[in-house]
Amino acid sequence: MKDYQPTQVQFDKDVASGVLEVLRDDGLYRHLRFRMSTGGFRWFDIVTWPDHLVITGDCETFTFQRLEDMFVFFRQGGQQINPGYWQEKILDCRVRARSFDWDTFRAEAMGKFEEGTNGWGCDDKQEAREALEDELDSDPDKHNGIHVLRNFQHTDSRGVIFSFDLSECVPDGMDWDYHYIWCCRAIVWAIFQYDKLKMTIAHSALEAL
Repeated sequence: MKDYQPTQVQFDKDVASGVLEVLRDDGLYRHLRFRMSTGGFRWFDIVTWPDHLVITGDCETFTFQRLEDMFVFFRQGGQQINPGYWQEKILDCRVRARSFDWDTFRAEAMGKFEEGTNGWGCDDKQEAREALEDELDSDPDKHNGIHVLRNFQHTDSRGVIFSFDLSECVPDGMDWDYHYIWCCRAIVWAIFQYDKLKMTIAHSALEAL
């Protein structure tokens, strides 16, 4: 079970007591800085120049390239993130956007088990399922998990043998890395805050006329 899930609700809690500053706002050259008002983790900087946006801070560093104005690119989904499409625009090692997750690996393995034992009796299937879960959960590690699948074998009351065919498909357990998802949410949130600030300044200027 993941200790931390970068959901929108959790992200909103992470930034609730922070302050976003605009350090530079010169056309396509921008520098936004977020810091917690009490110090500590969950800080980040966002810097843009033509065709590039970099987010760096407590949750790693990612550089994106797509449009001349990268704020326009990240505004396209409103306040929704699009991690799959955005991953394609990462310049600095896009594989970092995904990482191994035990829960994902386990779910993939159990899914293969359910497919492979389709047609088994309920009691036989339950016995085999429990045996597999016990072996997997004894050491929740990718290498151990693959070892378990490679050697797992169970026979039902009819003499039908189930085993995993890893030559066809090996569960990889890869899921979105929480640092990457957090950064995606941070970019969208920071641009939204930036736009609100610009709107407030514009309204104030109009009222002053």
